[in-house]
Amino acid sequence: MSSKSAIFVFAAFVLALGRAKIYDRCEFGRAIQTYGVPADQVAVWTCIAQRESNFDTAAVNWSSGDHGIFQISELFWCSTGDTPGGGCNARCAQFEQDDIAEATACALYIYSQMGFTAWTTYLQYCNGDVSSYVAGC
Repeated sequence: MSSKSAIFVFAAFVLALGRAKIYDRCEFGRAIQTYGVPADQVAVWTCIAQRESNFDTAAVNWSSGDHGIFQISELFWCSTGDTPGGGCNARCAQFEQDDIAEATACALYIYSQMGFTAWTTYLQYCNGDVSSYVAGC
């Protein structure tokens, strides 16, 4: 790798870190309520976000094509190109921003279409008593 390439890769990494926000569980729970998540679902969404991305807004699973704090799939819900697409009519990069309003709106849309089982972590980790995810908040 040339020194110019190494500098470019490093700069891209620093920029990516600069736009990443890692929520704590209580902060996340409060934020999603302001974006329309019903109070009785906050613990489940908090469990999903913790299990999917560890509350990292910039999380990307390059193997599966999942993006952002909710790990929204590029196969069905968003586009990796410059033009919005998928079921949420959005660019996947929109779900990797500090502001989780758009990611939450898409996640709620996915939920309205498929329920919580759209997230693979739901049945294994988040189905049942998940009150501990919001305890003390």
